[in-house]
Amino acid sequence: MKNFFQFVFYVLLVFLVISTFLELLNKKREPLATCEDNYLVLNASNDRLHERDWALVDQSHSFCTSYQSVEATSLSAGKKRNDIILNLDSYENLWGSIYLKLVEESKSQIDFIVDSLQDISARKSFSRAELAELIVTFVQDIPYSYVRTKDCAESSNNGKPCIGNIALGLLSPYEFLHSLYGDCDTRAVLIYALLDKLGFDPMIVVSNEYAHAMLALNIPAAGDHLKHRGKNYYFWETTGKGWPIGMLPPNSNNVNYWKIALVNEH
Repeated sequence: MKNFFQFVFYVLLVFLVISTFLELLNKKREPLATCEDNYLVLNASNDRLHERDWALVDQSHSFCTSYQSVEATSLSAGKKRNDIILNLDSYENLWGSIYLKLVEESKSQIDFIVDSLQDISARKSFSRAELAELIVTFVQDIPYSYVRTKDCAESSNNGKPCIGNIALGLLSPYEFLHSLYGDCDTRAVLIYALLDKLGFDPMIVVSNEYAHAMLALNIPAAGDHLKHRGKNYYFWETTGKGWPIGMLPPNSNNVNYWKIALVNEH
């Protein structure tokens, strides 16, 4: 009888160990999300229902979310963007001034996506670093497209989507979320606005030499970074999938060519 109970005990112990191991595997790598990267035009006004499917850099978590965007709000945001550009009272730190005004103007317009990303993070019990990666990868996943100051037909677009005749080649955060047209600084401004709204310490950096803009973030990390007021801001490329924090692309990896355009000094 004693041997029987020992046998049952060992069977239960092995079952418990195997179950725990399988549960850990499932937590580490989840099945891929099933939604599609697409949008549906809802009405004659060009309001849209968007569905986004993306994953963290290491593919350990994948996500689905959907949101609606309103054409009239996007057009209003575009008019405000043009007004900001036309009515600048100073050309000192031109890009930083414009980025800041676009971020401030967008604060009340991006709550819906902030809430959605926060909800995903809460359900996954994410850390602050994972929440930041959730936000950045959400934008990285949106295919790169050109935002041109001239007509797209006048430029070489390398087969990528293009929207033309946009002042300074820059869209506001809401315009980007609605149209899904976004190049480097359009993406950086949206991510900055999202991270800033959630209490992070982001930065937008620009390079004349590389004709490029990028996000940088003050968060525990490693790799390529700028130091500002005793804090390390790690570069984060946002124009394509898979770029981790702290890794500059090989074609733009001279840290000395990157300058601060916008940072929250508070």
